[in-house]
Amino acid sequence: MSENYYSILKCLNNQATKFTLMCLLFFFSISVSSQVLQGSVYGLDGEGNKEALIGVHVYLSESKEGVVTNTEGLFKITEKFLPGEYIVASYMGYVTDSVKISAINNLEQIEIVLKEGLELEETVVVGAKKGAVFSSITPQKTELITTTGLQKMACCNLSESFENSASITVGYTDAVSGAKQVQLLGLSSIYSQITDENVPMLRGLSSTYGWSYIPGPWLESVQLSKGASSVVNGYESVSGQINVEHKKPNLSEPLFINLYVDDAKRMEANVTTTTQINKKWSTALFAHGSMEKEEHDSNDDTFMDVPKMELANLYGRLFYLDNESGIQSRFGVKLIHEKREAGQIESKINSGDRLYETNIKNRNFNVYNKTGITIGDKQGQSLGLINSFTYHEQNSAFGDKLYDGTQHSYYGNLLFSSYIGNTSHRYTTGLSLTYDNYKTKYEDRLPFNQTPLTKIDREEVVPGAFGEYTYDLGGKFTFIAGMRVDHNSRYGWLFTPRSNVRYSILDNLVFRLSAGRGCRSANVIAENIGLLASSRMMDVSNINDLNMEKAWNYGANLTFYLPIWNSEMATISMDYFRTDFQDQAIADIDRSKNNVYFYNLSGNSYANVFQTDLSMTLMRGFDLFAAFRVNNTQVTYSDGTSTYKMEKPLTSRYRGLVNLAYATRLRKWVFDATAQFNGPARIPGMNGYQSEKRESEAFPVFFTQITKNSKRFDIYLGVENLLDYKQKNPILNYNDPFGRDFDSSMIWGPLMGRKIYGGIRWRIGKLY
Repeated sequence: MSENYYSILKCLNNQATKFTLMCLLFFFSISVSSQVLQGSVYGLDGEGNKEALIGVHVYLSESKEGVVTNTEGLFKITEKFLPGEYIVASYMGYVTDSVKISAINNLEQIEIVLKEGLELEETVVVGAKKGAVFSSITPQKTELITTTGLQKMACCNLSESFENSASITVGYTDAVSGAKQVQLLGLSSIYSQITDENVPMLRGLSSTYGWSYIPGPWLESVQLSKGASSVVNGYESVSGQINVEHKKPNLSEPLFINLYVDDAKRMEANVTTTTQINKKWSTALFAHGSMEKEEHDSNDDTFMDVPKMELANLYGRLFYLDNESGIQSRFGVKLIHEKREAGQIESKINSGDRLYETNIKNRNFNVYNKTGITIGDKQGQSLGLINSFTYHEQNSAFGDKLYDGTQHSYYGNLLFSSYIGNTSHRYTTGLSLTYDNYKTKYEDRLPFNQTPLTKIDREEVVPGAFGEYTYDLGGKFTFIAGMRVDHNSRYGWLFTPRSNVRYSILDNLVFRLSAGRGCRSANVIAENIGLLASSRMMDVSNINDLNMEKAWNYGANLTFYLPIWNSEMATISMDYFRTDFQDQAIADIDRSKNNVYFYNLSGNSYANVFQTDLSMTLMRGFDLFAAFRVNNTQVTYSDGTSTYKMEKPLTSRYRGLVNLAYATRLRKWVFDATAQFNGPARIPGMNGYQSEKRESEAFPVFFTQITKNSKRFDIYLGVENLLDYKQKNPILNYNDPFGRDFDSSMIWGPLMGRKIYGGIRWRIGKLY
């Protein structure tokens, strides 16, 4: 057995968590049902032609719980339903229809046929036919990126799936490691809660590199919610929540293969297999392998444009569903091994010069279980339990800087859901426990920095309790109020109130408000890993004195659904969100070009974001999505005597996006084109806070893809960064990588030029 997995087993043996995991291995929280409702949704056009509809919102009329149809128009609802309830199917461009459950003779296969036409209702989901679905029934502003949206580009991993999203900005942390950074509401993704089917992930050491560990072909959908999220999932969300839904063993193809290659000779393979063992048990195995072995240096700065990489990823899932007893359980195991080699190309430097090398290794192990059970006589009353254990090991070297660490984390959540009187008054209450143990080491061997090996360890135990109340007035008005109380063994008591309001002013006009507080512990080196790819000295003297980060987020949204030509609707949405920090861990790169200082906020720090979106169908099969976002993110820096309020560096002030998508009948051919326009960002000064103001260029990026679909095969061909735009000279003083002024972390634009790629998707077998 390898040393890596020996350490994992040793960790499990030494942790008190092991007992909890073994005892609760087959229990976990998920909503349950007394009878499965499954079937298909078809569309009937004016000529009487019938075709399966993708992305139809199918839900229960009373509870509003529902699903979205898959690529074959199939749906499966496992929620409990009330007597007299209806199954409702809603899809843009078609008349909403419903079927009374008591009138269904065969609950195993339900067929709903929608007719073309226009019908505005408060439960309409606009854009369901497109890659992005904007829900009109959720209290939060929620964007659902469907399978169609995930396939608009090659979507090799989760970060690349956001290139078509106007709300999220994706970039690089530095010009060496290839690590991605993601921003929401003008803030780094560390302030968003990232969950896998509502189980927290990408925390701590995996917060940067982890975006590449979630392959797009494994995903069923991605839900993006802005602002204050539910207190049920924890206290860490500040700017919003990103939740991924993987393919389900009982709703996916028996075999799916995705192969990808590009002109940089990056190769990738994804395989998902599912097996229905019997009526109650189903299983799935997901496998991913990718590699990039070529050394590319398009700008002749002797550094590789992207690192050489190897990534292996395995994910096993086991589902149990017993409709008679009302029990559903999910179990999963994930294993990840990643290796990156970057830095200078030996053949391009002078003989005798020292080679700057970057080596990064990440290993991740996760085991989780979710179980839910119906209890009592009330319909929809249930008890759920979540348990998740994560081990992450990281070893990294950036020239003469070393950063190694291990993380052991446990997350447990016990929930009880019911209602008072009727389903208009629902509530969820429960208990949670979070445990984090970080052991990290940092060393800088540069002669002018000379930071000896420094241990930075932290252990936190956080028990908590929460309650959330939802009042729903028939879909016209929804009010959610929640409160968490947690006790952090390091920082003390934490109070997290959150609230959301949704009001349907008219049938085609929805207004939302949100407010809430979030808290999080900072891991400043792991979360600013790109700064290691420089000669800056990291001041680690104050790291153990940093406070818990705390911030309030306030938001408002107004969404219009406007009827236009050909029985279609246009959606216009306007958002405003503000985040105010009470406490924040500052990473100061402005005080000196040769240092990084970490300290607690002294003054104001906030982010204001305004965004407007337009979504419409220009003609049958031809969709338009356009958006424009303005950011204003300000931080107060301090040198110990004076404070300086400044714009957050390397954060684009505005961003525009236009996506055009055309699909022929039955989606046999699909054409996608995306244009981004990114505004300038402030570049840190070279002479302290009083430096002359510098800013980056505004720049466009274009993407295009053509896909030929058939029943079993999809073939796609695409181009990223069509105009070959690249940031000029992204590495400062690249010819002296061990000198005082070397810096590869000042990244505001693309590092790679034009990329041509292609691939194939192959589906084998039927879904049921």
